Amino acid sequence: MSSLPERARWPAPLPDFSRAAINHRIRIGTHVFRITISDIQRDVPREPDTHLIQIGIFYGEQPLTAADLGLRTADACANVWAFLTNRLNETVVQFYSPKPRPTGELNPRLGCWGPRPDLVEAGLADTDCAIATILGLSVWQPGASPPVDDGVFLEALRDTAVECLSYWVVVAQKTAGPQDRNN
Repeated sequence: MSSLPERARWPAPLPDFSRAAINHRIRIGTHVFRITISDIQRDVPREPDTHLIQIGIFYGEQPLTAADLGLRTADACANVWAFLTNRLNETVVQFYSPKPRPTGELNPRLGCWGPRPDLVEAGLADTDCAIATILGLSVWQPGASPPVDDGVFLEALRDTAVECLSYWVVVAQKTAGPQDRNN
């Protein structure tokens, strides 16, 4: 049983978080979020020598977006996304100490599923405000030092996500006011 509604079409299938290693509910102020994190995937198709971790942050039944908290300006949304992606990368680097790829590609790499389809239809697809917090973190392994304990690493990712959500809520309160959908 997947935990995502099939309301709209995504360009790529969303991860199945029904058996996530971490499924954590958190209240920040009046907001309730659910953070899901997959196990570390070690045999990733078409990505040899790579570990993959998938993260989903939900607000109500939908993947969270900055717009859900009332953020509407491109600068505000880019700011909260930069904070999230930087902090997640820092956490991965702390646990893996990954080496750069010979091609110069970033290691770790972070990807997301893009704008949430309902917000594309609402005309918000051109900014970071509509990007759904469904993320993939891939870490190229040659030269890296994988974490000794997967659980401790995944909990650190969860703690990083909680820190970032707190930041998102504070930024939204200061810049957007009471415009969120307040699940």
